[in-house]
Amino acid sequence: MTPTCSSCQRVIPSTDVNVSSDTAFCRVCNVAYKLSTLVHGLELDANVDLARPPSGAWHRSSGLGEIIGATHRSIGMALGALAFSLFWNGIVSVFVLLALSATLRNLDISVPEWFPAPKMNGSAMGVGETVFLWIFLTPFIVVGLVMFGAFLSALAGRTEVRIGQGGGVVFSGIGPLGWPRGFNPEAAKDVRIDHSQWRDRDGDRRSKTHIVMEMQDGKLIKFGSMLTEERMKFVAAAARKILVR
Repeated sequence: MTPTCSSCQRVIPSTDVNVSSDTAFCRVCNVAYKLSTLVHGLELDANVDLARPPSGAWHRSSGLGEIIGATHRSIGMALGALAFSLFWNGIVSVFVLLALSATLRNLDISVPEWFPAPKMNGSAMGVGETVFLWIFLTPFIVVGLVMFGAFLSALAGRTEVRIGQGGGVVFSGIGPLGWPRGFNPEAAKDVRIDHSQWRDRDGDRRSKTHIVMEMQDGKLIKFGSMLTEERMKFVAAAARKILVR
């Protein structure tokens, strides 16, 4: 893609693009951009209208401070996460019931007849085999819980940046349950959107886009990866407008 200045919409010539330093300079506006943000269409609008957020996003201001946020709601993401969660957890649940049945029988507690028989190679599972099965199943159970959590987040999750006189908080979660991270609004150096790419152990290309709040001490607070592009741009641009002076 040819980088275009987000302010004047003019094409930035190749002579003003430095790939190695990830910069693109618009001489008309006298503004330097990160090349990666322009290429991926992630440059923020400096003149974002806080009173006109996109659907699913909001900006609220009161005497206590300001709140910028957006919902994670996405029907497509919710359906995809639900389908994977049902498939994955449906298979894992069979082995979980087997491990639970073996655990209860080793504790001499009767189990319903419909529980799977706790046998391994035709004989009853002992304590060691039962413990090993639980350890083996743990990562599979965690993946299932994470996917179910992603389904709930795609239905009712949200990301908010709360800025008040007592400090700031970045919150991601569902209702009152979530992950709050405090920060000093006076120490915010920049707010931007980063698009990172890497290859996994199998050599497959992976990518992730999120909002990054950079503090003056170099600390990075990353959030908003579950937001749609439009909502992500609004939250990031609004946070930058309020925090970065």
